[in-house]
Amino acid sequence: MRILNLTIVSAVAASLSSMAQAQQVRVIASNPQGSIFYASSVVLGKLLDEKLKMQVRVQPMGGSSTYIPLLNRGEADFGLTNVDDARTSYQGTGNFRQPNPDLRLMATAFPLTLGVMVINDSPIKSIGDLKGKTLPWGFNAQTTGRVLQEAVLATASLTMKDVKTVPTQSLFSGVDLLGDGKVDAATISIGTGQGQQANVKMASRGGIRFLNMDGSPEAVARLRKVLPGRPFVVQPAPFAVGIIGPTTVMAYSVFLSTSAKMPDDVVYEIVKMLHASKDDLVKGHPVFRNFEAGRMSEEIGVPWHPGAIKFYKEIGQWPPKD
Repeated sequence: MRILNLTIVSAVAASLSSMAQAQQVRVIASNPQGSIFYASSVVLGKLLDEKLKMQVRVQPMGGSSTYIPLLNRGEADFGLTNVDDARTSYQGTGNFRQPNPDLRLMATAFPLTLGVMVINDSPIKSIGDLKGKTLPWGFNAQTTGRVLQEAVLATASLTMKDVKTVPTQSLFSGVDLLGDGKVDAATISIGTGQGQQANVKMASRGGIRFLNMDGSPEAVARLRKVLPGRPFVVQPAPFAVGIIGPTTVMAYSVFLSTSAKMPDDVVYEIVKMLHASKDDLVKGHPVFRNFEAGRMSEEIGVPWHPGAIKFYKEIGQWPPKD
């Protein structure tokens, strides 16, 4: 199976490389369709096309652990990477067996919010109530999901040893398990297509509901031992399915990333365009409401692309903040 998987990844890489050369397009690698990463990548691709006249294709894959090595080698042009994947993939630690030394950050795109959802009529009311319950696990196609789920559980002093598990490939397929009634809860970003589908499937039980996370200093300290995240209060909104009242969930930064091989002028023009495009970003997807033009750089221990650094120096955002 491992040989087959490697063959498939190699074939995808070869396909992306030949596509970029033959058709002169820029490829944005993303998580599967229905995910926040895919939807926001489509928005970014549209802006690159409209404002910079770049031909862009968004290529969905199993997860960032699949496409970050392609970014590192320059076989995909751009991709969104969360803070944990960016750090561990660059170092070759955690879920990444090999370092990706040519991964480069371009811009802090937005903080991603993530929580644990249950069926609305479930007796589970808090993260602590998940002890002994059944959750999705494995996430072999999206290995960062393991860290994300463990980080949220840590706020309630829980680990995966405190719950039962059902194997699945990704956080997204984990939500499908919830919609099918095979698990008691599932971890996912706010506003995903999978969450909306589960909400429809469970309409007879009131849809789905996100659990409120402990945002106390003690809970945040436990969270940050696993992941550099922070508490974030999400208000009810049409896109935030499952948020039935002000709900504290976890937030962590997501970066637009590329390869050290990407030309400096290309990166410079992209980050300059993004800096002036918040209104267009928000029109494309609500997740960009939390894009901060005044703080597009952030220090996480991964190098920034020289083209991005040039622009951030010009607008006084370099060196970056922690």
